[in-house]
Amino acid sequence: MIKAIFFDIDATSYLHAIHDSPESTKLAFRKLKEAGIKIAICTSRAYAELVHLPKHYFEMMDAIVCLAGAQIYVNGKLVVNHSLNDEIKEAIKVMDQHKLVYRWSAPDGTNCLNVKDQDIEDLFYRLYLMRPPVKPYQGEELVHVLYYNTDEQIRAEVLDHCKKNFHLVMSRASEITAPDVNKGTAIIECAALWGIKQNETAAFGDANNDLAMIKTAEIGIAMGNATELLKQHADYITDRIEEDGLYNACVHFGWIKER
Repeated sequence: MIKAIFFDIDATSYLHAIHDSPESTKLAFRKLKEAGIKIAICTSRAYAELVHLPKHYFEMMDAIVCLAGAQIYVNGKLVVNHSLNDEIKEAIKVMDQHKLVYRWSAPDGTNCLNVKDQDIEDLFYRLYLMRPPVKPYQGEELVHVLYYNTDEQIRAEVLDHCKKNFHLVMSRASEITAPDVNKGTAIIECAALWGIKQNETAAFGDANNDLAMIKTAEIGIAMGNATELLKQHADYITDRIEEDGLYNACVHFGWIKER
């Protein structure tokens, strides 16, 4: 029996074309809550990058997992925090040497771009309707680093200085979290907070950075608009986000009744 469901935000439960969740997704959230199922978002966004999310995310979610599992918030309070191993400082030196743009995140909620870069700032605005402040990294304790690079040689050099922390390569951006910390481990931690077993969880995602979450949950669901890699590892593939995919999957598994 599924007792907790975890949702990625962007392109899974949030449609950028309207900067909101589809109405069917909001209905699914309400019905899941009414059924007594715990629901949570599990995102790579920092908490500060949720500032313009629709209010239903904050009103309905039993937990908010940020920074790919590095931080978990319950009722607006930080309850889990995983700091990066100190080797991240050497990895950042490599990034600085190659003049890479990166967003660094500290335990206190500070999230900054290391340098001003109009292209990256515009990307944040298109996705999140906000632009991170710009501040050079100066040795602060970190929980997450998101860096932008497509050069494989540079990535290998970063990886060579990042053997203990968890490093996830995406396309243009890659992210670094603490050792063995990712969206999948966040599911286990949230479930433990609620007294729920791992085999009582489900998860929805669309991108490669949702892979750990999809594989960890008892039932991993890929959106119809998901990457091919995620679809290959999912237990079920639903419709696209704009085609009521999240709602339809919840009905399919009997977690909610058809409207």
